[in-house]
Amino acid sequence: MTTKRRTTEVRQIQIINAAREMIVKNGSEHVTIRRIAKAVGISEAAIYRHFKSKADILYLLADHIEENLVGDIVQARMAHNFSLSTIDNVMRDHISAIEQRQGLSHQVIAEIISLGNKKLNERFYEIVNKYIDNMAELIKQGMQAGELRNDIDPNIVAMQLYGMIHGLVNVWSLSNFKFNLVERYSPLWEMFRTGIIQRSQIALHN
Repeated sequence: MTTKRRTTEVRQIQIINAAREMIVKNGSEHVTIRRIAKAVGISEAAIYRHFKSKADILYLLADHIEENLVGDIVQARMAHNFSLSTIDNVMRDHISAIEQRQGLSHQVIAEIISLGNKKLNERFYEIVNKYIDNMAELIKQGMQAGELRNDIDPNIVAMQLYGMIHGLVNVWSLSNFKFNLVERYSPLWEMFRTGIIQRSQIALHN
């Protein structure tokens, strides 16, 4: 990788991180090229050397969100050593990242949807579907391993998991990040776990 290319990638990451922080703190409608340039400490012209428009910045941000949301699940699936804690660990990793960076993926997705950009909405719909599809495959592994009930619908369970985390993050954001996200997640997971675990496994996990 050339020095020029490396410098370009670093600058692009700085730009999309600035956009993400603005979305979380102020809402997507306040994200402008001028404000991004000021946050990064460069000129507006420098922004346009890397991106043609604000939408292009958000598209690259979408790619990074996809990597964050879906990457951990894919890695867990490829490990082929499912245990009930596998799903819990993936969720905790996501929540830990969200807590460290105040909102990260879930809040950014919700804010960008509010912009009403059809192509961006389609991109984020694709990302959420990938998240749910990969989580459903992980749940299927748990069913095959005999740890999860064989009468559940993996896709419905995956969607419920996504909704649980997304809803929790929304409440946390509305509270101005006043409570500990991981602590609030734990009882939610315990309640959810008892609904999907194979009955013969309950005693082993209690």
